[in-house]
Order: sequence, then structure tokens, then C-alpha cells
Amino acid sequence: MKSNTESIFKGLNIKTELPGVKKQNQIIMTTRARIARNLSDFKFSSINTINEKKNISNFIKETFYSYKNNNNYRFFSISRLSKIQRAFLVEKHILSPEMLIKLNGKGLIIKTGEDGLDHSLSILINEEDHLRIQSVYPGLNIKKAYREISNIEKNLEVKLRFAFDKDFGYLTSCPTNIGTALRISVITHLPAMVIAGRIEDFVKNIVKVGCSIRGFYGENSDVVGNLFQISNQFSLGKYEKQIIEDMNAICLNIVDAEKEALKSLRKEKNLSLEDSVYRSYGMLRFARMLSYGEALELLSIIKLGRDLSIIDDVKPFNFYQLISLLGESNIILANNGDLEPDTDEVDMIRARIIREKILKRNRN
Repeated sequence: MKSNTESIFKGLNIKTELPGVKKQNQIIMTTRARIARNLSDFKFSSINTINEKKNISNFIKETFYSYKNNNNYRFFSISRLSKIQRAFLVEKHILSPEMLIKLNGKGLIIKTGEDGLDHSLSILINEEDHLRIQSVYPGLNIKKAYREISNIEKNLEVKLRFAFDKDFGYLTSCPTNIGTALRISVITHLPAMVIAGRIEDFVKNIVKVGCSIRGFYGENSDVVGNLFQISNQFSLGKYEKQIIEDMNAICLNIVDAEKEALKSLRKEKNLSLEDSVYRSYGMLRFARMLSYGEALELLSIIKLGRDLSIIDDVKPFNFYQLISLLGESNIILANNGDLEPDTDEVDMIRARIIREKILKRNRN
């Protein structure tokens, strides 16, 4: 069992190179399946003490590693990570922002796939609930992601007693998670719907079918780069299979709606959109410093412009893979931690990465 944070972060694929563009759907960018569980013999996280949290963390960790097949997972204590390492895991949607509040007793068990953190299986210990088992996959992969977390949950349930009620199902800190406590979330890129003025009706329809829609980093986060996080809102009264089928159907409808908006924009001669695309191109080509939010907004418009054949002086690129290089903590860790946060140098490197990765003729 490894607990040294340096060796852990060497294995977490801090990216400096951009993989070749895969011919996969870039509307549904990632899928995350997550189930929440609480141990029946302990108080909920909102009311237990630091010592109780530590006991819970040790108990879950020891139980998890009692299975020999789990030796390729890595555990580390959140309080022992540096601030920039914790920020890196939030950027990768592995840790939630709530995990960075009151760090004592909180832990993370993680396994990464061949794609690094683009495909990861992890357990958050002592977040809102005692444990949250989650799997992240690129693209639309709801069934695969659920299968992974279900296997882990079944193994743990042999040795752990989860809080359960015969009428309400699994008991959780937040009432919206009661029941199966299964949450399916997808990150979607919807620039065509935003530009075509269809996003307001889309949001209303998403809410009507029992989904929540948030910004890129989930609850209380802003929408940047036309990126939206969409998830099922309730799990009470539904079996896991029904939630999976409903969310898969909703995702396919999202893909169709974005493609339809793209088709509509392609038919129009929209000078305002063309102007936005070329202004964005000019900024990305010549700006010496770019903030993260600014980069996401500009790249989203460039991606749309390329899809509409408005501009061709840009290489094909996977939007999600590219923006994964541009987060502040990723840039700092990729440069051996030698940079300071919130500095011009980070913004300069971000602007340079974009020029190198997407421009066909980079004379700068």
C-alpha cells in the first residue's frame, strides 16, 4: 500500500502532451457514476468528531485493502497533500471542493486507467458521506462507469454494514441522495445551443425530466466555456437500472439537440458568429497571457468555428483533453512545482500551450 504523495503524483499522469484526437463524441465529454454510503455504526459526517472521522477512514482503508485485488489502488490522506496537489485533484473532478474544507480525517483511494485521470476509479472518505465510490470515463460510458463502482460496493458490503432503511433505501446526509444513492453526471459542451439561443429552453426541459444542471465544477460553480454538468436529481423510488437507462436516453437527446443546433447555425450566414470566431482566434494567436476562464471561453468558440468550417487555420483538437492541460495546478505541477499560483508566468505558459497545440502556423 503506497501513501507517499510524491510517488502517487508521479502516477497520476500530470499531462504535458496532448493525445491524438479520437473520433469520439465531443458533446458528452465525460461520464461519472457515483454512489454514496454511510457506515451504520458511526454518526454521519456532519456531526461526528475528528477522531471519529479518523476511525472511519482507517476502518474503510483496512477493509478495502483486505482484498488482495485492491493492492494496485493508492491511498493518501487529504491533509498531507500540498495545496496545489489538492487543487490539481479538484481540477480533474476527482475531489469535490467540499473535500478541501476541514481536512482532518479525509482520505482518497484511487486507481487510474491507461488514460490517467481521464479514466479513474476512486473512493472519497469522509466527504458529505462516509464514502463515495466514483468512476470517471471519457465520453458517454454510463454502464461501464456504473459497473465499476457496483463491483467495489458489493465487495465492501460483505464486510461493512451500510446505513439502510427498508422504506427509504440507503441513508445519506443529503435527502436528494436517499434511495439507491446513485448519481450519474456528465460534462457536456454545448456551444451551438448557446449561440443559437436554445439553451434557456434546454435548461427548462432538463429540469422537467428530473435532472440538475450546473457549471463545469458542479454545485455553485459558474458556466464557463459553454460547459455544463448534468446529473440525475433524485434516486429515491428508482432502481439503478432505471436511473442508468433514463440518463443514457437523456444524454442521447442532448447529443441530438446540440447537433440540431449546429445544423441550424451551419445554414445561417451569421456574421456576428464569424466575427466572434475570428476575434477569438486573434486572441489565442497573439495574447501573451490568458487566464483559465478566458482560455475556456475562447477555445469553445474556436472549436465551434472549426466545426462550422468558419476557420481552418486551426488543428483538429479534443476540447476536453486540451483544457485539461490548462488548469493552474496542472501547469505548476508539470513544471516541477517551481511556479507560484496566480502569477503572470502561469498565464503566459497557458497562452503558449494553446498556440503550440492548435495553431497550424505558429510563428510566435
